[in-house]
Amino acid sequence: MQDSQTNPAAAPKVLRVLFPALGQLCCVALAFFIAATTIFGKLPAEAQYAIALTLSLLAVFLLKPGVFHDNAVLTTRAALINTLLILVALGTGGYYLMNYYDIAAFREGIPNTADLICYAIGTAVVVEAARRVEGWVLVIIVVAAFFYLAYGHWMPGVLNHRAMPFSNALEVAYSYKGIYGIALGAVVDVVMVFVILGAAIRISGAGDFFNFIAMRATSGMRSGPAQAAIIASTLFGSVNGSAPANVASTGVLTIPMMKRAGYSAGFAGGVESTASCVGQIMPPIMGVGAFIMSEITGIPYATIMLVAVVPAFLFIFSLSIAAILEAQRLGIKAQGEATTDMWSALRASQAVVLVLGFGTLLAMLFSGFSPTLSGLSAAGVTLAAGFALPQTRFGWKATWEFLVESGKDGLSVMIACAAIGIVIGAVSSTGLGVKLNQLIVSMGSGDLLPALILAAICSIVLGMGLPTAASYLMVVFVAGPSLMELGVSQLQTHFFVFYYAVLSAITPPVALAVFAAAAIAREKPLIIAANSLRLCAVAFVLPIVWIYHPEIFLDSISMETIGPALVVFAALTCAIVGFNAAHIGCFFSPLRLWQRLVLAVGAAGAVYTDPWIQAAACGMILLLLIERYITQRRVEIA
Repeated sequence: MQDSQTNPAAAPKVLRVLFPALGQLCCVALAFFIAATTIFGKLPAEAQYAIALTLSLLAVFLLKPGVFHDNAVLTTRAALINTLLILVALGTGGYYLMNYYDIAAFREGIPNTADLICYAIGTAVVVEAARRVEGWVLVIIVVAAFFYLAYGHWMPGVLNHRAMPFSNALEVAYSYKGIYGIALGAVVDVVMVFVILGAAIRISGAGDFFNFIAMRATSGMRSGPAQAAIIASTLFGSVNGSAPANVASTGVLTIPMMKRAGYSAGFAGGVESTASCVGQIMPPIMGVGAFIMSEITGIPYATIMLVAVVPAFLFIFSLSIAAILEAQRLGIKAQGEATTDMWSALRASQAVVLVLGFGTLLAMLFSGFSPTLSGLSAAGVTLAAGFALPQTRFGWKATWEFLVESGKDGLSVMIACAAIGIVIGAVSSTGLGVKLNQLIVSMGSGDLLPALILAAICSIVLGMGLPTAASYLMVVFVAGPSLMELGVSQLQTHFFVFYYAVLSAITPPVALAVFAAAAIAREKPLIIAANSLRLCAVAFVLPIVWIYHPEIFLDSISMETIGPALVVFAALTCAIVGFNAAHIGCFFSPLRLWQRLVLAVGAAGAVYTDPWIQAAACGMILLLLIERYITQRRVEIA
């Protein structure tokens, strides 16, 4: 590593040691603060959020000291700048913490000079921290929202809003309407507990069991490596909650494995990046999406989890079918044993830890305990079980790593959601949200489909480059009310927005999961993005399908509705097989162009609302696929 001898600009060694050490302590303090307030009771909202955000800001400036890029070594200049930022973060956070009662009681709407200084500097500090954890895309969005808040009265047409003093714009940005609003609240109140649970699962070794299950379950299959990637990434992603991080953790194993089997680098990267999105929509944790949704809607967690089952299964089923058909097209042979890793005392111990942890989580949730207490209890059981069993027992070093990662893993989403609060504040305070809702409603007045498509585009575009939680929280307050006004239920609306927020991780031009996969696959990001989009085509359609076919939501299943639900499920399954055969171009053997067109048209018809068109489309798909199967069997017998 560079030091002051090889790099004259390097900061003194004591600072190069002190910065990361203090950063780790801030992460540990953040984790302890979240755990303590979950167990013993939360502070008033503004105090709770101010302390959590301040600790996060300090950790970011200490652990990411590069001013314009990640420097290999801390420079004296960077140390000075970050020390100033740390002092400012402490000052603004402390000021807000000590004065929020007076601000709320006496100075809301009429801030004094000290308030305005705090608001201006505090907002700038949050934006700078957001740049360091998420990059320039988020900064551009947030800064544009703030300038719209302050100067949007100069804009023409629908974007124009009533003039707002600059002081009020600062107040909106740095208040419960903005930075300390619902987006940050969702992270502090819900997400951070499940970050702690995820760290506990990793440190106990239970997370490795996901990969083991995937490898053993797909051993000997022709498409085994791709199926293993789908299973492992789905299981891990459900806990992880970040598609790019999931790609980085599981992709280093699965992408090379798929390439060795015979899949192209582009397809392998596409499978991994797409599968890493699936975990965030799969119960029970859904990358904490279910708990955030429950928190802001008041809908019980059990209902949300039940509703998520069928869409998640259809998404996974579509990916699995695509992997099988691509293996057929490429002529990939059965892989034999996908892994030499056998069942052992270690694997048995990991299984016990995993079952106890998830069992505690589900048992407490279904018993009526809060998601945060359930998640924290599950983390405690996971750690206790991991330490109790000799094969998974961890030492002091691993314990420290767990404490650090429990805070560190949540920094990105914490800072991003604080910054996104400015966007939410701008949309609500200027009336832009109402105008966008009116636009969506007017488009859907004659036909709901155009409104759904516009809402989907909003969800994808606004969610690009953001963590799923931040993307979902930002968009649901923009597009959500309009969909509900058009008759879409609250739960359908929130799932609709959440799905597209998840899919924004693979949607160009940002596509963070794709770039993570491209680095591992050593393939151009655009090629992987193209594969991801076609593999995810079913997922892009699913949210619109369940608006017209609410039968696939199991929250209101009964003896009267189970029949129609099974019919819709069968039709969607048929459509998925037909569509994948059409875009892969193979079903046991290569398909001709006219056959692929027939299957594509049939897949579109199979999701139609008219039962006769649906039946005819499914029949068309089944006849063609059965004919291909019979033809292939005759070839094999001959």
